[in-house]
Amino acid sequence: MSSEDNSPIPGATVLLKGTSTATATDASGRFSLPAAPGSVLVFSFIGYIPQEVIVGSQANITVTLVPDVTALSEVVVTALGIKREAKALGYSIAQVGGSELATAKEINVINSLSGKVAGVDISTPTAGPSGSSRVIIRGNSELSGNNQPLYIIDGVPMDNTTAGGAGQWGGYDLGDGLSSLNPDDIESVSVLKGGAAAALYGSRASNGVIMITTKTGANQKGIGVEYTGNYTAERVLSRFDDYQKVYGQGRDGILPLENNANNTQSAWGPQLDPNLSLQIYNGETKPYALVNDNILSFFRTGSTFTNTLAFTGGNENASVRVSVSDMHNKDIVPKTGMARNTFLINSTMKLGSKITINGKVNYITEKVDNRPALSDNPNNVGLAIIGIAPNFDQRWLAEGYKDEFGRYQDWNGNTYRINPYWSTNEMSNDSRRNRVIGYLQMNYDFTSWLGLQLRGGTDFYNFRYTNFSPKGTPLWETGALQEQSNHVAEKNYEALLKFDKQFTDDFYVTAFAGGNIMHRRAENQMSTGSGIVLEGIQAITNFTTQSNDYGLFRKQINSLYGTVQTGYKDTYFIDVTARNDWSSTLSKGNNSYFYPSVSGSFVFTNLMDRSPILSFGKLRASAAQVGGDTDPYQLSLTYGLKNFSLLGKPLGEISNTSVPNLELKPTRTFTYEFGTDLRFLENRVQLDLTYYSKKTTDQILPLIIPATSGYNTAIINAGEITNKGVELMLKGGVVSTPAFSWDVMVNYARNVNQVVKLHEQVKEYTLANARWAGAAIMAQEGQTFGTIVGKKLMRDPNGNVVHNAAGLPVFGTEQEVLGKGTYDWTSGITNVLTYKGFRLSALVDIKSGADIYSMSSAIAHTNGTSENTLEGRAGWYASEEARLAAGASPAAWTPTGGYVGKGVVNVGTAEAPNYQPNTTFVNPQSYWAQFLSNSPEPFIYDATYAKLRELTIGYTLPKTLFGRLPIQAASISFVGRNLFILYSNLPNIDPESSYNNGNGQGLEYGSIPSRRSFGANLSIRF
Repeated sequence: MSSEDNSPIPGATVLLKGTSTATATDASGRFSLPAAPGSVLVFSFIGYIPQEVIVGSQANITVTLVPDVTALSEVVVTALGIKREAKALGYSIAQVGGSELATAKEINVINSLSGKVAGVDISTPTAGPSGSSRVIIRGNSELSGNNQPLYIIDGVPMDNTTAGGAGQWGGYDLGDGLSSLNPDDIESVSVLKGGAAAALYGSRASNGVIMITTKTGANQKGIGVEYTGNYTAERVLSRFDDYQKVYGQGRDGILPLENNANNTQSAWGPQLDPNLSLQIYNGETKPYALVNDNILSFFRTGSTFTNTLAFTGGNENASVRVSVSDMHNKDIVPKTGMARNTFLINSTMKLGSKITINGKVNYITEKVDNRPALSDNPNNVGLAIIGIAPNFDQRWLAEGYKDEFGRYQDWNGNTYRINPYWSTNEMSNDSRRNRVIGYLQMNYDFTSWLGLQLRGGTDFYNFRYTNFSPKGTPLWETGALQEQSNHVAEKNYEALLKFDKQFTDDFYVTAFAGGNIMHRRAENQMSTGSGIVLEGIQAITNFTTQSNDYGLFRKQINSLYGTVQTGYKDTYFIDVTARNDWSSTLSKGNNSYFYPSVSGSFVFTNLMDRSPILSFGKLRASAAQVGGDTDPYQLSLTYGLKNFSLLGKPLGEISNTSVPNLELKPTRTFTYEFGTDLRFLENRVQLDLTYYSKKTTDQILPLIIPATSGYNTAIINAGEITNKGVELMLKGGVVSTPAFSWDVMVNYARNVNQVVKLHEQVKEYTLANARWAGAAIMAQEGQTFGTIVGKKLMRDPNGNVVHNAAGLPVFGTEQEVLGKGTYDWTSGITNVLTYKGFRLSALVDIKSGADIYSMSSAIAHTNGTSENTLEGRAGWYASEEARLAAGASPAAWTPTGGYVGKGVVNVGTAEAPNYQPNTTFVNPQSYWAQFLSNSPEPFIYDATYAKLRELTIGYTLPKTLFGRLPIQAASISFVGRNLFILYSNLPNIDPESSYNNGNGQGLEYGSIPSRRSFGANLSIRF
């Protein structure tokens, strides 16, 4: 066996078709295999087209394999939906097949990309399956934007904004647009990372582009039917293994002797003893003994059912695909769930030889009941139960959350921590979303090399959200209702002239020139009511106090763009693109901005003799400029009406909180990229390396100004942020035989981010504030985007913690950098093993270098539930018992035991310090109470983790099994997502436990446990 240049092909497979009998060629390309006349031999090797030969009477067979051009010329979807050969691209692009997203499903489909694409960092708040996702490509670049990419669905931009999120004082994650997509409808996902890849999308593509292509019926001849069913069960992943199980309710080592609700969330009592008992919050007497699993038993086993039925049909002139799907989710949080129904029709029709019309309509309905409250929200069930003492069974809260009259019953003496059973059974919230994404497109071919494309697309949805608190709810004693309604519509109209001509066998030119008009309108209404009149009626008109708010958002961008792509000898490729946008949100002098890019690639192996080691080699480089504008109404005064009137007349007001700025300029992002694509050992090993540099200037951000101006801020252009990094993708076939194969894929990305400068009057910009200890997430000059700042513990020159004479820690007075909420590097390792019809795939997802401020851990130390609070208790309680027996006052007593803070005490003066080891015993309860309001430092943890993100085991049933049944293919698989945390330094909490998807990452508080899922898929095609 040899190649076209007569070089032998060692290690190739020779298979006797219809059997498992096979052999491999030797170093000379020779083989030996017994075969009867009339048998068929199948010759195959990676990178070549398989060939079948019928055995005759000859003893020797000579076979020449032809290189598989498609193996070297992978076709990918690029900007504007243009399909290109991957080898011709001068920039990095990643493409993931829809099957990789649909096998181990996530309700929010983008989460299935986690760990699969280098340079793409995906995180999810702990809001559960109905929550939003945060996707960052090659680092954070914007201070006031959300840093997330533009999403394109079949050429139509999709709005992915979050209707609401949690912050310092709590809130709800109201999800995003990606949860509307059915994974079974997706053909592929392309990630355009760099500026050159995304420049044709203009101002909205400064943070990259994710293009999602849905399935069509183009490859179907006749009528086809496909059913896909999926069931998964969800269980708690993160556990509270680092909670102490020695001491129970109480304070200062004293057991409450009567009903004392204030001690429910305090575990500073005496040592647990089943022979003791105490009265809990509702007066019942319970044993003072350890209750195993006293927290996690609150959560249930969740489940998700997804069913998709698709019909496809087609011939040489038309094709159509129609699908319907139904998804029902029951979350691990009681009474929380989500339902989604989708209908999709995608069709193409040829009208004669010159006109092709295609279009799509995707209609989605979503319903979510009782999204969990997050962060410091009073009815955050996670925050309520994580502080429960180890002798207290959370199930006792279900027995008496309301009295015999139906009124709320206090359980902890804290109105800001509502009984979780009142939250889930009496309070309620729900949301409804109806969405239509679609387009109509016509292509007219003037000649074989010149054509015109006209397209109109829309993304339209209504989102309605209600949140109800019944009478008697703490903080909302008279009852409260909130109603939110969002109507969002974006329309895009596009014309594109296409030129594609092969001038000679060695030279071609492809060019596109066109324009786009984008119009976006968003209408938001908010109504709130308090003081319910008639119980049982949830309507704003049934409340004594009512308020209403209304907002209108309109924006238009007109664009012209073009691209020229050339190739010579299938070796040299150059792309040039240009786009100009005119935005309605900027002033006439500044509203036009130009985005050029140039990229090129060089397939250098085409100039080399064929090598058995290096099969393919390409160098690539690109440079581009992209950018962004701002929200509407930043240039002039806007007006509104107040919620009250004067003398019966409504009062008008200036709505702006920021000084308008007519001189605002667009944000600019300059990117450079260099890379190589190398393939070795007849394409058995593939290596892709990329280096990129990205600089973003003229940030649009608010400058804080004196309140005497009548405004809070002034909008200015300022700041420079850089991102530099490397990306690696390594793919290799470890074993390849006719019956068994083992492939390994590794991706790795490292990003170095720096806030180079802000403004002469602004040296730091707050991205988010923490609830406790005055901590915050900041962007500071000279630092990484997203630093965690707060007051540090005072330390001596050797780094030892300084304590005062009372033995308690001393805190600094200035905000200092304590960590950062962004990762240094990310990686994904995938192993795929196949054996005959079986396939096993495992993905390990790794992130390293970020930090997180766990306020849940701070609360656990304050409440005495953390294992760290055990040290010194027995000694302090024994000392106190001796003091009481001696009749001494605390001031007259020298403790004989307790907690000794690790560090030093200054026995000198501030001017002439003399640091000596700290030996003072203190009450551990008093020691750990110091931190919650003073310093976050002890509770900032390394957020590095490694997870078994995905595991699938599948089997494709042989067609012979179906006999004469009209089944074309069938498969079954067992799947798992987020199965194990393989490595983590964070106690009790999943390192991914953020409570929002904003720029202020690195804060965790009252997290609901993360979920692991496992289940099965069934796919049948007729």
